[in-house]
Amino acid sequence: MEASRPDLKPIKMFKFLTLLFLGLLIFGSAGYFAYELFVKPAHIEKKEKAAEAAIPLPTATPDPGIPEFQRLKGLQSAGNIAEARDGLTAWMSNNARSPLFAEAHQLLGSDNMALLFQTGGTNVTSYTVVKGDSLARIAAKHKSNAELIQRANGLTGINLQIGEQLMIPSLVISLELDRSAKTLTLLNNGIFLKEYSLLSCPPAPEKPVSLSSKVLDKACLAGNKRVAFGDKAYAQGERSILLVQAPAIVSPIPTPTPAGGTTNATATLPPPPLPGGYVLSAEDLREIFPLVSRNTPVIIH
Repeated sequence: MEASRPDLKPIKMFKFLTLLFLGLLIFGSAGYFAYELFVKPAHIEKKEKAAEAAIPLPTATPDPGIPEFQRLKGLQSAGNIAEARDGLTAWMSNNARSPLFAEAHQLLGSDNMALLFQTGGTNVTSYTVVKGDSLARIAAKHKSNAELIQRANGLTGINLQIGEQLMIPSLVISLELDRSAKTLTLLNNGIFLKEYSLLSCPPAPEKPVSLSSKVLDKACLAGNKRVAFGDKAYAQGERSILLVQAPAIVSPIPTPTPAGGTTNATATLPPPPLPGGYVLSAEDLREIFPLVSRNTPVIIH
């Protein structure tokens, strides 16, 4: 009699189920981790972007200082310089973060310069010309300078008339040079007058440091010749302010006229490179030049 053979079907079924379970376990885990790592984050990101898109963008808050600023500009245009100047000073103290602040700063400087020699102001005293007077003599008497007196009184020349009334400026000018901001600030008695942009200047040191200097001398050159105030060539001369132990304050070298004097654009020579030192536009340097004298304090930041 043959020995009975066990039924193999349950064994095969067990093996199949075991393999199926292991396959589901392995590939199911891989699928789960793939979902968690790639599919789910992408789905969440998509939902977040959709939620953000549904939120309306905030509207920009209007600058509350604009109406008053426009009013002050209107006052300046209408010639009410003193009122505009006072209003701008107050406006700037209350609107330091306004995008219009830089423009207000510039307008304040223009107003200050326009009012600097105002009759009856604290910056001037009255003087009557007597026999033998000259601008230089009056300047020496009042510890001023002749060009400053000429400018304050709007004189076209240096000749004076006996009995003529002059305004004598009483200023305490100082300068601040900022190498990082590339600015020159003009002050009177420590109070802001006007800020000027430097076209170029020596590089600022890595470690912030302030230096004290002063005006050593002022020079006006016509060609290679130094000319004095009152000389016919003085008006068109190239000015420079020499500082103690520091580069001078200068203006760009004028572009030379092409040979033959032609002004044809194709014949114009390229502008020369900017000189060394603290370089202001020729117009700005001419405005500052009469206001400073020997020993005028200069702070360099």
